[in-house]
Amino acid sequence: METPAGARPTPGPVRPSRIPPTLYAAAAVAALEALAGLGVGGWLTVEAVVQHPVGLAIAASAGVFVLAIGVGLGFLAWGLFNGRRWSRGPTVATQLIMLPIGWEFLSGATTAAGVVMLVAAVLTLGLVLAPPSTAVFRG
Repeated sequence: METPAGARPTPGPVRPSRIPPTLYAAAAVAALEALAGLGVGGWLTVEAVVQHPVGLAIAASAGVFVLAIGVGLGFLAWGLFNGRRWSRGPTVATQLIMLPIGWEFLSGATTAAGVVMLVAAVLTLGLVLAPPSTAVFRG
């Protein structure tokens, strides 16, 4: 569609010419974290409702909180996949928060979850902060 004479075309979203594999990989890891968050959050919420614990409100809100984290990580994964500048900072912040949580999970029955969280957080941080990924966010 052509613009009338003298009219300025409206600029579209700024898209990087090429998304590097490091950013696609970071988006994939973040998407897997999002799926895990949605699964665990859903399970916690359903378990709270079915078991009727003494602190039902706290148990259910914990599940809803983890669900919200899953949704947020999914949104960030979408932003990384599309090379959106706004996605880098919140992704880095989220992964930095996941590090001490994963560390805390390294004991007892949650050891496997802690290891997975730590590996995913370190991997995502490395991929988002890799020079090819950083170049996309500068451009």
